Amino acid sequence: MAAYVIVDNEITDQALFADYAREIVAVTEAHGGRYLVRGGATEVV
Repeated sequence: MAAYVIVDNEITDQALFADYAREIVAVTEAHGGRYLVRGGATEVV
Protein backbone atom coordinates (compact mmCIF):
# COMPACT_ATOMS: atom_id res chain seq x y z
CA MET A 1 0.00 0.00 0.00
CA ALA A 2 1.40 3.38 -0.96
CA ALA A 3 1.14 6.41 1.25
CA TYR A 4 2.30 9.93 0.51
CA VAL A 5 3.17 12.56 3.10
CA ILE A 6 3.36 16.27 2.33
CA VAL A 7 4.79 18.44 5.08
CA ASP A 8 4.94 22.21 5.31
CA ASN A 9 6.64 23.10 8.56
CA GLU A 10 8.24 26.02 10.31
CA ILE A 11 11.47 25.36 12.21
CA THR A 12 11.43 27.09 15.59
CA ASP A 13 14.35 25.27 17.24
CA GLN A 14 17.30 25.00 14.84
CA ALA A 15 19.40 22.81 17.16
CA LEU A 16 16.59 20.29 17.65
CA PHE A 17 15.90 20.25 13.92
CA ALA A 18 19.59 19.57 13.19
CA ASP A 19 19.39 16.43 15.38
CA TYR A 20 16.23 15.35 13.56
CA ALA A 21 17.71 16.01 10.11
CA ARG A 22 20.77 13.84 10.86
CA GLU A 23 18.62 10.82 11.72
CA ILE A 24 15.40 10.97 9.70
CA VAL A 25 16.68 9.67 6.35
CA ALA A 26 18.07 6.47 7.90
CA VAL A 27 14.88 5.93 9.91
CA THR A 28 12.71 6.46 6.84
CA GLU A 29 14.75 4.06 4.72
CA ALA A 30 14.90 1.43 7.50
CA HIS A 31 11.11 1.23 7.33
CA GLY A 32 10.97 0.95 3.55
CA GLY A 33 10.28 4.61 2.87
CA ARG A 34 11.85 6.70 0.18
CA TYR A 35 11.83 10.35 -0.76
CA LEU A 36 10.26 11.36 -4.05
CA VAL A 37 10.97 15.05 -3.51
CA ARG A 38 12.82 16.92 -0.79
CA GLY A 39 12.64 20.63 -0.22
CA GLY A 40 15.22 23.30 -0.51
CA ALA A 41 15.23 27.02 -0.81
CA THR A 42 11.88 28.48 -1.79
CA GLU A 43 10.72 31.85 -3.03
CA VAL A 44 7.19 33.12 -2.49
CA VAL A 45 6.04 35.10 -5.51
